[in-house]
Amino acid sequence: MNVLVTCAGRRTSLVRLFMEAVHPQGGLVFAGDASSLAPALAIADRPLRFPFVTSERYLDALAAHVQENRIRLVVPTIDTELALLCEGQARIEALGARVAISLPSFVELSADKWLTHLAFSAQGIDVPTTWLPEEFDASQAPEELFIKPRFGSASRDIHAVTRLDVATVLGSVDLPVVQERMTGPEITIDALFSLDDGVPLHYVPRLRIRTLGGESIQGRTIDDAELKSWLARLMAVAQELGARGPVTFQAFLSSRGPVLLEVNPRFGGGFPLADAAGGHYPAWLLDMVQGRAVRPSLGQYRRGLFMTRYSVEHFTDELPW
Repeated sequence: MNVLVTCAGRRTSLVRLFMEAVHPQGGLVFAGDASSLAPALAIADRPLRFPFVTSERYLDALAAHVQENRIRLVVPTIDTELALLCEGQARIEALGARVAISLPSFVELSADKWLTHLAFSAQGIDVPTTWLPEEFDASQAPEELFIKPRFGSASRDIHAVTRLDVATVLGSVDLPVVQERMTGPEITIDALFSLDDGVPLHYVPRLRIRTLGGESIQGRTIDDAELKSWLARLMAVAQELGARGPVTFQAFLSSRGPVLLEVNPRFGGGFPLADAAGGHYPAWLLDMVQGRAVRPSLGQYRRGLFMTRYSVEHFTDELPW
């Protein structure tokens, strides 16, 4: 039962969690990356060399690694490879591996902040008001806004502006959208859907206490008592829109209630907190790949669990390539 974590980078904790799930079954965890200094390569059972995601050879390399190493599950970790894996999914699955990824339609709308806004608001999920540049009218907008790349990720190139500054800043952002600036505690929901039909299986909501480069480094799981109906609706809408496998939602607990900010159809950087709280998604994904039923356990997780992270050094005299 071998697993491949692609674009593994610094996802050392995620790799370890898959190793804990795989080793009792006699399998191995392979970590792939373009950089020989990617920290996850030093943690995994086997490192694999990949070209950059932008390379035309990426899918060929992925298929070769899957076949050579008898991979049964491919786990993506970064936004920029998701569309590519959707493109190559049939090819990879023909080699005997499942890809832990949502349907292409869900991957597409999640990558596009404008489509995210349209899709979820149409289903009654509150999202920040969002405008395309040509539709923005300062006289009808709130005072505080964000300008973001429509296809951006990891909190890069985001500008907090007032409505009078919008025209000045728009030209400095590639394919921008203008978005209402939300206030209130920011939370992340780590969620898991069945791979075959998207049945909601589990969620863990957590407070983002501190982030670094868009990734949570300090957090705490929170009670879902006042969020249950919203979470149930959010998961149902996501299933209908094509969510499969691991999905990470980001939201604000605003004065008007929960407001969905962003959707990432992959494991989030802060997922280890969800696993420690009872969301054992790596083990459950392995069960699904092997045809074992995973029963929904919505709301079953440990509340009030804190996470804090730190860097760990690894030293070696020889790189894998």
